[in-house]
Amino acid sequence: MFLTLQTRNRKSQFFCGQILLVVCCLFSSFANSESIKAQTPAPASAANGSLADGSTTDFTTANGLKVIHRRVTGNEVIAARVYFRGGSRNISEKNAGIETLMWEVAQLGTKNYTKSQINREKDRLGTVLTAGASYDFSVIASLSVRQHFDRTWNLLTDIALNPTFDEKEITLEKEKLLNVMKQEGDDPESYVESLSNQMLYASHPYKNRPFGSLATVSKLTAADLKAYHATQLAASRMLVVIVGNLTLEEVKRKIEASFGKLPKGDYKSDAPPAFKDIEKPEFQLVERTVPTNYIRGTFAAPSIGDPDYPAMMVTQNILGQYFYFEVRVRRNLSYAPNIDLLTQGTNLGFISVSTPKPNEAIKVMFDQIELIQRNILRADALPEFITGFLTTYYRNLETNDSQAARLGEYELLAGNWRKALTWLDDVAKVTPEDINRVANKYIRNIHFAVAGQAKDFDRELFLSR
Repeated sequence: MFLTLQTRNRKSQFFCGQILLVVCCLFSSFANSESIKAQTPAPASAANGSLADGSTTDFTTANGLKVIHRRVTGNEVIAARVYFRGGSRNISEKNAGIETLMWEVAQLGTKNYTKSQINREKDRLGTVLTAGASYDFSVIASLSVRQHFDRTWNLLTDIALNPTFDEKEITLEKEKLLNVMKQEGDDPESYVESLSNQMLYASHPYKNRPFGSLATVSKLTAADLKAYHATQLAASRMLVVIVGNLTLEEVKRKIEASFGKLPKGDYKSDAPPAFKDIEKPEFQLVERTVPTNYIRGTFAAPSIGDPDYPAMMVTQNILGQYFYFEVRVRRNLSYAPNIDLLTQGTNLGFISVSTPKPNEAIKVMFDQIELIQRNILRADALPEFITGFLTTYYRNLETNDSQAARLGEYELLAGNWRKALTWLDDVAKVTPEDINRVANKYIRNIHFAVAGQAKDFDRELFLSR
């Protein structure tokens, strides 16, 4: 099926530093006195080099295509990603899902390769090809070893430029997408996730889901896909990111040969609007008879280019550890209480928990949020939290593919891939006062979607934040 681009699971972060958390709970991590700026030790670089090691650059072709190139000499893997800007802002309530369907079908036959040939080449070369659509962009990507990069690049670019959109393949892919959507309501956890997101998306371009709806996808035709695909082939709309052991000159030759003749186009990469109607909390219940209740509450959050983003990431990491200790370890109310941020142009954060005792669990989670909001973390406790958080962050950037994705995200969502290189410095500058400030600024007016029996939920409690 299609590649999910929106959520990055950071649950493993929450298990770092649990011994520290117990100590902090016992001896108090908070102080109301003036805090001293924490000095944060730097984590070890990833095996392939940190993003800030100076080997990353960019160039723009004569026809306006921007390319980010990062040379990694420590391995022979080449990650290539071709992005198309816009996401939900490109589509409407009439054709939502067209980008997801289009790039899925594009991989199933092109001008120069049949479906069978593509599959044989992938198997022979050990190449991975993926595609997906998100709220802010769509992407097709490849992963190969250097020895087979030329053949892989030919496959990737032919999929981008010359898909045939065979009617039979369109019908089969549509059925797959429709079957997934028909089953959306069967999983209460996934359903409340979607519902809580849509509360914030209601008056926003994100209301048009990248994977569409039963009504929109069922009506899409080969003619629709071909016409839409033609609109995407403009250099100003595209971004290419390549990470691996290739020289800059090699990359330039590949880009020019494949995309040098595309029209520039006139696409303007404006930031998506802010969410509306976020100044009051919301609560929606889906009546279900379930062994455990599912709860997810969303709130507006800073995007990766926002100056508040590093502090918010540290804050959610600290709260995640507090949730784990207080909800799971101390009270055994849930196996996996969570708080996280998505990665979107207009961003959101969420808290979630599945529990047979929803009021008790949410009350405890609210107490931890209030603890952060009413107090200032002790400066000498902050470095330990940040070090554990950064260790996980850099571990997740060890692969060339993850580095390519991160550079692409910062360019598309923050407007400048170089901001990814200052991440360590930005996090090191986070102070206890910053954590208190962003917790108060963002973790409020939470929009809850829940699945369970109405009698088990105290509506007023859920609407109290």
